[in-house]
Amino acid sequence: MARVARSRYASQAAGARKAAQWVEPASGRGEGSKVTRVHVRELQPHDHPAASTVLAAAHRRAQTGAPVMLGPTFCDASSCRPFVEAAMSSHRVTGAVAEIDGRVCGFLIGEKLLFAPEDFAAIYAEPRSISVPLHCHGVADGVDPAPVYEALYGFLGQRWIDDGFFVHNVSISCMDRGVLDSWVHLGFGRKSVCAVRPTTPLEPRPAPVPGLFIDEVRGHDEDVLETFHRRLMTFQTGAPMFWPYNGEPDAKVRAMRVDALTSGQGIAFIARRDGEPVGSMLFVPAVFLSPLLVCDRMVYLWEAFMDADARSGGVGSVLLDHALATLRSRGIEWCSLHFVSGNPRGGPFWQSRGFHPVEATMRRQVDERVAWAKGPH
Repeated sequence: MARVARSRYASQAAGARKAAQWVEPASGRGEGSKVTRVHVRELQPHDHPAASTVLAAAHRRAQTGAPVMLGPTFCDASSCRPFVEAAMSSHRVTGAVAEIDGRVCGFLIGEKLLFAPEDFAAIYAEPRSISVPLHCHGVADGVDPAPVYEALYGFLGQRWIDDGFFVHNVSISCMDRGVLDSWVHLGFGRKSVCAVRPTTPLEPRPAPVPGLFIDEVRGHDEDVLETFHRRLMTFQTGAPMFWPYNGEPDAKVRAMRVDALTSGQGIAFIARRDGEPVGSMLFVPAVFLSPLLVCDRMVYLWEAFMDADARSGGVGSVLLDHALATLRSRGIEWCSLHFVSGNPRGGPFWQSRGFHPVEATMRRQVDERVAWAKGPH
């Protein structure tokens, strides 16, 4: 399962309200606790260096638990600054910085996603929602993230709601527990997970499946890949995932798959048992990830599907092991993917095959009644 997370698929921009406010977060108001007073204001061009410094620090912290150095060139402020500047360059973005005692200690940038129902992005993101990519927020070293994110989200969240955006998505590092807990405290839950693993063989090695043959597809498309795409998306509409799918973006999805395969940048594997296709995996360049998650010689497993009668029979493991071996023989060292958090099969399967979670997309849907239900009159 993949989603559109990289800024090349969505322009990022700056909102222009001039207000600022002092916030005393609820998380700092416990009995006997010291109140953390956070000042939040609109992110301005002169804040770009400070925000870049915060982002670099957050990225370095996250790498302490990573299986590999992800985004290795983004550990200093100068390399992170283009992200901040690009994110704040369009009218669909609102950004804010948080200060404690006059020092920038955090920032948050959110983009308003507005696209047609048949757009490619509609298969993975809500057509009218807010997106905060991994490289568009952070908290400085030595600062408790909870009160900072509480203040930043309170400041921007109200603006998003006022503008009619009630679905908010933020991508966070799975390797920074404090940040994860901060967003859970704010009412967010996991929507999807990005995970990575080396292209080394599976351990233990899967047993051969009688009658199984694996085809490699490159340079052309196969109708069975379209069939499996539709079955995958239909499967994810069921319990407990409840991921909507109506087929409207399928033409755009197929166009992207055909382009990847015919250009030589993509590669697919189709598993056939006794001549009948029972599963497939489609790999493309790692363009669906935040740059902070990409390392050299990495590919992205865009879609993987096994027919119901082929699950739990070893076909998926054999297909994955075969694909990884092929990729490894061609100089690819790392594989990344996304899976739906509520998928009762996908998450356990990928993690038990060595995929290490590195990013979670957290989602909150605000009750739309808050736009008008603001207390009795």
